[in-house]
Amino acid sequence: MPLKLFQKIRNHAAIATGNFNILFKDIEITPLPAASARLLEEINRTEVDMEQISRLISAMPEVSAQVIKTVNSSLFSLRSPVLSIQHAVSLLGLDHIRSITLSFAAVNSVPRPQNALFNHQAFWSDSLVRALIARGFARYHCPEECDDAFTAMLIADVALPILLGSWTEYYEPVVQKWLESDERLSEIEQHHFGWNHAQAGAWILQHWKFPEQLICFVGIHNANPDCIEELQLENSIALPLMTASILPSSLHPENGKTTAFISEAVQRFNLNGDELAQLLQEAEHGFLEIHELLGLCHVGEQPTLKAVKKALTDLEK
Repeated sequence: MPLKLFQKIRNHAAIATGNFNILFKDIEITPLPAASARLLEEINRTEVDMEQISRLISAMPEVSAQVIKTVNSSLFSLRSPVLSIQHAVSLLGLDHIRSITLSFAAVNSVPRPQNALFNHQAFWSDSLVRALIARGFARYHCPEECDDAFTAMLIADVALPILLGSWTEYYEPVVQKWLESDERLSEIEQHHFGWNHAQAGAWILQHWKFPEQLICFVGIHNANPDCIEELQLENSIALPLMTASILPSSLHPENGKTTAFISEAVQRFNLNGDELAQLLQEAEHGFLEIHELLGLCHVGEQPTLKAVKKALTDLEK
């Protein structure tokens, strides 16, 4: 992606204005573990040393286990199981490994606020479903960027638990209103603060020194189609992220948002009902295979996927 376009997106995401430096000046953002930060530093190098990448991942037992289980899931459809990080790196290449390791490095660094409004199971369950759906859309729209779509969508809402835990007095009323209304969280935030959690999330990922491209796409993941067109990102993962972001939360999967999601999916990616149903089925399989890696319990059918499948069936009657 050209540097000028990066700057244009950064300016739109408001992460270059310094506003968040003021907002977060009294908040201690959880740093990435030293091993994850070292891995990010290696990944961000112009000339990546793949052997060093393997050594760094192998030095993090929890992340290593997550990588091995993920590469052996249906997401990658490998013919034979992968048993070591070295084998995974050599077989899948840097793009796949970078996506998986960045995802879990971020997930492991996000705090779990002791706040009655934060539901750990619902938050990461929603994030994982949206990531799998965004990955599915990217396969139709920009197949070379499926992994970036998954990673960006999985960590797109990273600011929410940090704001709820550290900026409770101001942010709790916003979350409360979101839980009680049909408005999108980003719309309520924009009305109250003049910014939204996507922009805050981009600032946090910048603080963690994540790759520039992921920071930019997280910063605009809930942008509207006109904005994406203005930024000339129609052929990037911006559209898969925008569409997956429309999915309702499992805390209130009401029908209006599910039908809006289906309409956008059909329009943006030229999918028919059978193709969308297949994509939802694949997302469900992926969810069942890797939900434990995010510390999630299996409590029956995922509510958002269940609501979308029902709405799709109703529309086809």
